[in-house]
Amino acid sequence: MDCQIQIDNLGFNYGTRMVLEDICFSVEKGSFVSVIGPNGSGKSTLLKLITAVLKPKRGSILLQGEDIRFMNRKEIAARVAVVPQNTSIEFDFKVMDVVMMGRYPFISKLKGEAKEDVEAAVSSMRYTNTLHLADRSFMELSGGERQRVILAQALTQSPQILILDEPVSHLDLQYQVEILNLIRKMCLDNKLTVIAVLHDLNMASTYSDSVLMLKDGKIRYSGTPLEAFTKSSIKDIFNTDVYISVGEIGNKPYIYTLTKPHIESRNKSVHVICGGGSGSDIIKELYFDGYDISSGVITIGDQDWKTSKDYEAEVAEEIPFTGISDKAYLLNKKLMLKADYIVLADVYFGRANIRNLDILLEEEVKDKMIYIISDGTFKERDYSEGSALELYKKIKANSKVRLISKKELLEELVRQDLNYDS
Repeated sequence: MDCQIQIDNLGFNYGTRMVLEDICFSVEKGSFVSVIGPNGSGKSTLLKLITAVLKPKRGSILLQGEDIRFMNRKEIAARVAVVPQNTSIEFDFKVMDVVMMGRYPFISKLKGEAKEDVEAAVSSMRYTNTLHLADRSFMELSGGERQRVILAQALTQSPQILILDEPVSHLDLQYQVEILNLIRKMCLDNKLTVIAVLHDLNMASTYSDSVLMLKDGKIRYSGTPLEAFTKSSIKDIFNTDVYISVGEIGNKPYIYTLTKPHIESRNKSVHVICGGGSGSDIIKELYFDGYDISSGVITIGDQDWKTSKDYEAEVAEEIPFTGISDKAYLLNKKLMLKADYIVLADVYFGRANIRNLDILLEEEVKDKMIYIISDGTFKERDYSEGSALELYKKIKANSKVRLISKKELLEELVRQDLNYDS
């Protein structure tokens, strides 16, 4: 097979702090490789070395057989496109202009952009469903729209290698799947080679051909998802006990965390509206303080769904990629009405889960005490083109709604319990 990236004995340090050590691996053309590991394990540094943002202290990196040390930036950009974790742009541009920046390696300073450059940009925007945004200001876009535009910019480079640093971690589930499906399709159809840092182990399992698991700057485990994701490897990397099942389709592992010990109940219950990991810390803290917990509507396999199952919460759940059905909506409402308190976590909202806001405006639910975890970022978490924000404003107008931080939540609930008991 055609080797696109060959890394041998790669090492890097900041001063005396070793960040990466003895990194060795190769990536074949058309493959999707996920890089997994806890914070500080060296994932982002590895990507910066592959794209020549940083220079190795030791070892070598070959791109399509050529040593990256002897390639200039334009030569690298003609082969490698990058989707960074931070997609902010310092100056305001129209979306078309942002996407056209991807043609930098191919545009002559004397001749300027040609017809084929514009055609490449339009094609990439069609791929990423951003063509209708072409004349919009980039700074006016929602977070999800911005991410898709930056991906279109990367694809406009016509790259042979695509490097992504947590490209979907802040997107609504619908867009996570849409973008990863697109990237996977390009691997298959166009032999695009992908290296992606992914946060979600199950997403990595679903889309990857192979996985690199980093800890303390070293590759501890590697192989196919089935080979790399084992109980012992995940325990070693993340210090978490898990259960792993293997699906009948695709022979891919699915990872679940294990149930925690039982805690004596306060006989008070809290319903948490969450998703994408926004409620996991809240659920754990409430559990260990003795509250009975329910949650919803959460898609099966979501991080908060797994945490809810882990901590014995009743869950209004939904099949991934379908939106919230009437059945799930009604169960969510039932759990809310049973609860003493409702907590709205700092979750991202899009078309798939916006009904979790609709439900808070129902008359029976409005009589409940509702705590909103507020950090001033709701507008940034709205991927519904403003619909979620309008619902959020209406919810806040309810006299029984209180804005509160995560740190203050438990103390406030205990205070309410004392007032209730007295």
